[in-house]
Amino acid sequence: MLWLWKKYGIFVVALYLFSSPALSYASDALYEKHLAKGISAIEASNYKDAAEEFSAALQEKTDDQTATLYLGIALSRSGDKGAVSYLKKALSKNPDDPRTNLELGIYYYNSAVYQEAADYLENTIRVAPNTEFSAKAQVYQNVIKKGREVKSWALNIAAGGQYDSNVVLNAEDSPLPQGISRKSDWRAIIFLKGKYNLTNRANTEGFIGYSFYQSLHSKLSDFNVSQHLLEVSAGYKVSSKVHLNGKYSFEYVFVGGDDYDSAHSLTPSVTFFEGSGFSSTIEYRYRKSHYINSELFSNNSERTGSNNLLGIVQTIPLHASASLRAGYYHDVDATEKEFWHYRGDKGKLDLQISFPQNISLFVAGEYYSKAYKGMDSLSGEKRKDRVSTLSVAATRVLSERYSLTVGQMYTRNKSNMDPFDYKRSITSLFLNARF
Repeated sequence: MLWLWKKYGIFVVALYLFSSPALSYASDALYEKHLAKGISAIEASNYKDAAEEFSAALQEKTDDQTATLYLGIALSRSGDKGAVSYLKKALSKNPDDPRTNLELGIYYYNSAVYQEAADYLENTIRVAPNTEFSAKAQVYQNVIKKGREVKSWALNIAAGGQYDSNVVLNAEDSPLPQGISRKSDWRAIIFLKGKYNLTNRANTEGFIGYSFYQSLHSKLSDFNVSQHLLEVSAGYKVSSKVHLNGKYSFEYVFVGGDDYDSAHSLTPSVTFFEGSGFSSTIEYRYRKSHYINSELFSNNSERTGSNNLLGIVQTIPLHASASLRAGYYHDVDATEKEFWHYRGDKGKLDLQISFPQNISLFVAGEYYSKAYKGMDSLSGEKRKDRVSTLSVAATRVLSERYSLTVGQMYTRNKSNMDPFDYKRSITSLFLNARF
């Protein structure tokens, strides 16, 4: 055997060294051949053959951005819903590529999902101004605006039901009551949110909005909540990288038919866009609340006062179909009675993922630490709350107008005062409509 190696070994090594590049060159040549034939087929509007050629090109160069993009284009032109996964995969490799953003805009336009289309078309104009890509994107934008901009108002309606393991007074984003009921119940919910656009200029936006929330409990009707919320918002684009926004809101809440609280809020914010989907928002909120005593909540007015909040939120793109938002907030609540006065620190993580078949998943986690001035008369300790919240919601878009959402939320408040120590879970099912 040794003499065979001496005789043929050098030949085998040489064959290996020279054949590897040759195989690589052959693979590259096949890739280029399939790519060229695919592009030619697209130009001839032969999208089926084009898709086959680009699929073959991907066999030679797996995960190649160009072949992935063109396969998405071919499928999109043929009306294949599988196009979106390839287009988004191509976008994940280069989020600022104008061609990919444009093609995603065209795909969603042809699917009549105009809000998504407008987002990608706007990205195209932003990343490639004064180019053929932005010019074509602007044409689609104008068509969308002609059909939709005439309607300067929007209305969203959500109707459904919830099972609450621990009925606590709160409409969305409202404060918790004085104590915890520790009673479970079913409730029906109707939520309406309407807005009217005050301006549609390129660098400014503004709207006035009104929201109505109503819960109707199966047994605990004393805890039915009615919330009216009026909002006025204005925004200004200083540049493509810096946006300013300001919002004023007034809310009035009834519980069991009785006055519960009213509040004025003012929230200025600034958002910095760092590119490739990254952005940072700094916001400040001042809230002045007035709580009203009732038969059910005889000491409610003790919580009347003001709240100052400062927060920062970072948006982080993880993938073309997934994004993460991380936020930190610090707030101080100054109340009429010192017992309710607190300083709080909150951390939040929100993850949003889009799946095929028009399904999206939203997962949110929050940890809120509150240090109160209130003191337990028995232990002599000041109240401390540690609130952990986890929520999951899945939404299926049924059409441009309708969607279905199922959700689950779990809250655990660890307090050193027993009346405020509780667990709570809420299961939700909603049908959503937008007009």
